[in-house]
Parts: sequence; structure tokens; C-alpha cells
Amino acid sequence: MTEATPGPIYYLCTGRHAYTMGVFLGYYEHGLGDVVRIIPYDQVARLGTVAPGAFIFTDFERLTRGEREAAIALYRSIAGQRPDLPLLNDPATAPSRFELLKRLNAAGLNAFDVHRLGDRASIRRFPVFVRWESRHDPPLTGLLENADALERAIAALPRAVRDNPDLMIVEYGAAPSADGRFRKYSAYRVGDTIYPQHCFINPSWYIKFPSTRFTEADRAESRAYVEDNPHAGQIRAVFDLAGLGYGRIDYGLVDGRVQTFEINNNPTVLARPPGWEAGVNYSRYADMHAAALRALMRPAGGVPLRLGGGSLAVDAVHASAMRAVRRRIALFRLRRSLSIKTLKKRLAARFGGA
Repeated sequence: MTEATPGPIYYLCTGRHAYTMGVFLGYYEHGLGDVVRIIPYDQVARLGTVAPGAFIFTDFERLTRGEREAAIALYRSIAGQRPDLPLLNDPATAPSRFELLKRLNAAGLNAFDVHRLGDRASIRRFPVFVRWESRHDPPLTGLLENADALERAIAALPRAVRDNPDLMIVEYGAAPSADGRFRKYSAYRVGDTIYPQHCFINPSWYIKFPSTRFTEADRAESRAYVEDNPHAGQIRAVFDLAGLGYGRIDYGLVDGRVQTFEINNNPTVLARPPGWEAGVNYSRYADMHAAALRALMRPAGGVPLRLGGGSLAVDAVHASAMRAVRRRIALFRLRRSLSIKTLKKRLAARFGGA
């Protein structure tokens, strides 16, 4: 008996942020380049029918209210046509960062809470810091030790910033490890699969990247984290509470308990092509993500699904998204090349080199 061919995976995101999945699909060898299809939300209406498959919805914080309502309607339409298909991340119930952190604190999974600026008089746990809710930027303030320091920091912000409803106050929820440094862990959930990506180590409490002094012992610690997947059970509980089946969680550990900083529902799987940095091999992350995606796949078959009111083929939409991803990488390569050339010219002028 012939084994049924698995159906495709459709990845819905904003067009500007298709690179989060696009670099993985376009530059790494995993056999999924013809299976996963990127669909920008603004192209859905132009589509006709598609083969049944798995659907991953992402990028909710970047959608306008109307766009999110359209995503909700699409999710419900697919569920109504084929309730048996895997549908990850319901746009109607996916929480914002603020909502998620509130929910985790109320459930006792996070020890720290978050607050809107208008509710700051009720804060009893310090230190705190101020940050954007929907952006992936660094905090707007350092750690503020008391209510007076918080008031001064807010007053120092430009009016247009401090009046923005996207701001939130976050209670400090990290703690250094025994060596005095901080760890930020990141792991993915893809359906039923939980896999770790990295452990960044830094002297600072706010960690976007690992310290420049990332030693061989630090690399070994990160590799052991990826291999052992020690917090999978706690991570799954956080995703379950969030109602999300796809995304990347960033978290720390305090007294052995996972303390969640955020779940990014459209995380960058791989930011750069292979060989971008000498001596760095990202292919193992591609392999882990590919294995997790394959676990979503179901045998294809049945009546095609109607997504939009047009006739455009999904392959054409995907190809357009991938061209934009390749232009992005080409631009990065050009900037990098020009930067290196400029540096060489400066060194040559300074030291008299050729």
C-alpha cells in the first residue's frame, strides 16, 4: 500500500516579516522548501483554493484591528471547512505580551507582574522598568528602585511616548546565577514539539545577545541546555496557558522556576544564511525546526480549501514573499561588504598597507 503524501504547511505572517521563516526555507537544506508556504496576510484575499494542510497563524501584535478581525475570520473559515486540520495560534485568543504576563502572574507561574502607567500607584514590588509592550526594543528605562524613581523616569520621557498606551511597567523578574551572571533561555514550541534554541549568558540583567566574552565553557553550557531540554514541562505549561501552539519563549530561571519574559509568535528561526559567520554552524537549529515542522504534517487529501475570493496560486504568493527575503539578505550582504571595505581602507590609510 502506497504511503500518502503529507500535506503542506501554511505560514501566515505580515509581508514585512516573512524573513522569520523565509531564511530557514530559502538557505538551508532540510527538504521543506517545497512543503512550507509563506502567506502574507495582505495576500489572502487574492488566493483561491489550496490543498488541505497545517496552518500556523503569527504576527498578531503587528496587525491592525481590521487585519486581526480578518485573520480571525480566516481561522474560523478553515476550521469550519476542515476541523481535522492542525491550526496553530488562534488569532481570537492569542494574548498580547501584557495579557500573557498578567495571566502568568495570576496563575503563579511568574512571580513578577506588569502594570499600565495609569495603574502605577498600586505597585508594591520594586524595582521595575518601563518598556514597549508590542516592540522588541530594549527597555526605555533602567531598573527603578522605588515609586519616586519611577515618577521621575516617566516624567523624563517625551510626552508622545509617555502618553502611548503601548507602554507598560514590568516588575523586575530576573536573578543572577551562582557566578553572578544572568542567563536568558529561549525555546520553541511547534505543535507538540518543544525544543531549546540557546542559552545566552551576560553580566547584565537585560539580555538581547550573549556577552562578547562568551567562553568555551559558556558554549558548552548552551550546548548542554539544547541537548538536555531540561525545562520542557514548565515551558509546555506556559504555552498551554497562553493557548499558543507555535512560538518562541524567552525566559530566565529564579530558584529553579521558569520566569517567562515573552512568547514571540513570529520568531526568527534563522536570521542569516549558512556560513555568514566563520566557525559558526546554524544548521543544527534548522534541523531541529525542520523535524518539529514535519511532526505537524498530515496526509494530504480531501476537498481543497477556499482561502480568498481570488484565483492566485499559493505558490505564486510564496515565491513573491521569498523574493523579498532574498532581497533583504542581498542588502545585508552589500552593507556588510561595504563596511568591510571601508574598514580596510581606513586601516590601509592609517598603517600604510596596500
